[in-house]
Amino acid sequence: MRILQIGHNWRVVGGSDAALLATSRLLEQAGHEVIPFCLAHPDNLPTEYARFFPRGADTARPRLRDLPRYFWNREATARLEQLLDAVGPVDMAHLHIYHGKQTPAILPVLRARAIPIVQTLHEYKLACPVYTMERAGHPCSQCLDGSTLNALRHRCREGSTLKSALMLAEFHLSRLMGDVRLIDRFICVSDFQRRVMERGGLPAEKLVTLHNFGRADSPDPSAGHGGYLLYFGRIERLKGLPALLDAVENTRWRLFIAGDGGWRGTLMRRIAGMENVEYLGFVGGEALHHLVARARAVVVPSQWPENCPMNILEAKALGRPVVAARIGGIPELVRDGTDGILFRPGDVEDLRRALARSEQIGFAHLSRQARRGWEEGFSPAAHLERLMAIYAGARNAAKARAPLARAHLTRAGARPESRGALRARYEPTAPRR
Repeated sequence: MRILQIGHNWRVVGGSDAALLATSRLLEQAGHEVIPFCLAHPDNLPTEYARFFPRGADTARPRLRDLPRYFWNREATARLEQLLDAVGPVDMAHLHIYHGKQTPAILPVLRARAIPIVQTLHEYKLACPVYTMERAGHPCSQCLDGSTLNALRHRCREGSTLKSALMLAEFHLSRLMGDVRLIDRFICVSDFQRRVMERGGLPAEKLVTLHNFGRADSPDPSAGHGGYLLYFGRIERLKGLPALLDAVENTRWRLFIAGDGGWRGTLMRRIAGMENVEYLGFVGGEALHHLVARARAVVVPSQWPENCPMNILEAKALGRPVVAARIGGIPELVRDGTDGILFRPGDVEDLRRALARSEQIGFAHLSRQARRGWEEGFSPAAHLERLMAIYAGARNAAKARAPLARAHLTRAGARPESRGALRARYEPTAPRR
C-alpha cells in the first residue's frame, strides 16, 4: 500500500510525533510505502517530500496573519494537491494531530481523490475544545456532560479568555468543516477513549480501538533488576507525583524520577531531605531505555485519565512490572495481580499496599507475565495486524459512500467537474477569505 502519514512534525516533539514516526517505520518494514505530509521545519528528519510541507500557524508567538491559518490553512491545501499530483495514486491517508496547523482544509482534498481517511486520536480534542479534559489542575468532563461553552466560562486554556475563545471557535468551525463527517475511521488508543468519543457525539460505527505498541528491541526480561522503583514522564501534579512521594516517604523503597515539567520546582523542594528519592532530570533515548530495563517496577500514579501511556508499554516490553493507578485506559494495559498491580488514584495507602503486593507476588513472575502480555497485545507485529484490518475497514467504508473519483462524471460521457468544484460540494460551510 501507499500510505500518507499526516501530522504536525516529521521529528519527535511530543508523543503523537513519536507514534507517527513509529507507525511509519512499522509500515515501511512491512513493505508499504510511506509518504509524510507534515509541517515545514529545519529540524525535521530528512525526506524527499519536505518540499511539499506547508507552514502552520505559529501558536507560540502568534501574529495577526496566523489567525486565518489557524482555522483554515490554504497553503496546506495547495501543498497537499501538489504532493498528490507528484506521487500519483495513494491508497490510504492516516492522520494524527493536524488541527490548528494543516487544519480541516486538507480533508476535502483527500475526499476529492477518493482516498480513505483514518485518524489516530492521541488526545481528547474531538470531545474537549482544549484537548485535555483537565481544568485548573483537576480532571474535567463538563463539556461532555453539558455545553462546550464551559471551556470559555472557566477559561480552560491557561486561564485566558482569549485563548479559550479561539480554541472553542476552532472546535466548532472544524466540526462544521468536516473533522468528523469526512473521516472514515477514528482509531482510539483505548476503550476508555472510545467511550469518551461516543459521549462526545462521534458515530460509534466510525470508532475502533487500537492500543499503542512498544519497541521491539528489548533485552532478556529474565535479567535481574537494580532494586529501584522508577517514575518517568512529565513532571506534573496530575501525574500523581504528590501521592507517590507520600507513599515512599520514610520507607525502604528507592525511587528514581526522570522527566521534566511544570511541577519540577515543587518536586525539588518536596524531595529535599528524602534520601531514598533521586531526581534524575530529563532522560531520553538509550539512557532511558537502560534505566527502565533495570527497574524493579515502573510506577504510573496518574490522577488524570490517561489513554494509553507509552511508559507502561515500554516497561512491559522490557519485562518490567507496572504499579499503576486504576484510571482512564490504564486498566486495559495492566492485568492486576498478573503483570502488575493497580491501585486507587490519589490513595496513598492503597499505593503502599500495591507496592508491597508487588513484592509479595515476586519480580520474576510479574516480569515474565509483563513481557508475555506485551507480546500478545502490544508488540509491533500485533499492532500491524490490527492496523491493516482497520485500513481495510476504512477502504470498505470509502467504497460504500459515493466516491468522488466517480462522482466527477455526472452522466456517461459528461464533462468532468474540476477538483475545485468537487471540493466545494464537500466544504459548504468552509469560511470565505
